[in-house]
Amino acid sequence: MKYLFFFLLFPVFAWAQTDATHPFQVGAKWHRGFIIAHSKELIDVSRSNPYGFELNAHWLLADEKSIRQTGLIAKRGIAAYYFNFDNPSVLGHCVAVVPYVEPLIRPWGRLYGSFQLGLGAAYLSKVYDEESNPTNLFFSLPVSFWAMVNADIYYKIDKKWQASGGFNYNHISNGGMKSPNKGMNFPTFNLGLQYAFQASSIRRPAKNNDWKKQSRNFSYLLLGASVKNVPAEPAYPTIEPSLLMGAQWMYGRRVGRLSGLSAGIEMVHDGYDRKLLDRLGDPTSTWKGGILLGHELLVGRVRFTIHLGPYFYNPSRTTDALYQRYGLFYRFGKHVLVGSTLKAHRHVADVFDLRIGWIW
Repeated sequence: MKYLFFFLLFPVFAWAQTDATHPFQVGAKWHRGFIIAHSKELIDVSRSNPYGFELNAHWLLADEKSIRQTGLIAKRGIAAYYFNFDNPSVLGHCVAVVPYVEPLIRPWGRLYGSFQLGLGAAYLSKVYDEESNPTNLFFSLPVSFWAMVNADIYYKIDKKWQASGGFNYNHISNGGMKSPNKGMNFPTFNLGLQYAFQASSIRRPAKNNDWKKQSRNFSYLLLGASVKNVPAEPAYPTIEPSLLMGAQWMYGRRVGRLSGLSAGIEMVHDGYDRKLLDRLGDPTSTWKGGILLGHELLVGRVRFTIHLGPYFYNPSRTTDALYQRYGLFYRFGKHVLVGSTLKAHRHVADVFDLRIGWIW
């Protein structure tokens, strides 16, 4: 886990090739929200209202080259969060660092909107402990993943200052690397200010169909891996790390400036299930094969993927028949994809993994 922050921040450093055409901006926001009790075991401990603040830095991609490539004006940057979960003895507080991409909606007007997608890492001060903190079923590792989907409205006070308000949907989970791992979903409302070091005016981009001149079809192959800890039991008193690894192949077609539809297959060897079945003396295979269908949001070099599908091969049958996979990737050069995905069964996160691949 100690390399997780570097991995998640690396795309931001790659984005930081800024000049006068990519103005640098900073912002601050205050947040207040609530916790969603998504299972009955969490109802009592969810009765609190998290609050905190955010500092962010980003680059505005409003130059002609960026607009012609993506068809939109966007921000790419990084946000740092501090949240107090309003329950110091059980939930404590957290700090998080989250790279994000933020497409803007009609930013040439004085009042405009945006939506934001991000995936990062969080440090949690309080985690589950069987004796000292048994009711905190949200977290069991001090370093976990942070995923967010946000919507904001901005008002331009002048050429450098803007006020903002919005809604964040935040999710913290260790991706099943250690149990218990219910994960926390906590929406927040925010108010903030943004400052631009370089005054700039945004013009309404001329409509173009450059994306139609590019290849409409795409395909990529990804290799992924993750570590998930097998809990201790009376007969196995120590926690055992297990390795999950596999490959995914997807084929898709771009159907709009920002949208693609894709389908594919993946095969994963589930080392977590392997260790559990070995403890029972069960030799059943723990390879899992799935068929995936879904949508891909294409924002320049960044792609956010949502896929759903059934298992076509799952002899151990330790999971639901259907699963979802959410991914966030950054493309280096023309062909290299680097990112992470979250696999979930309904509302329960199963595992986060790191992925690298080749797109053509």
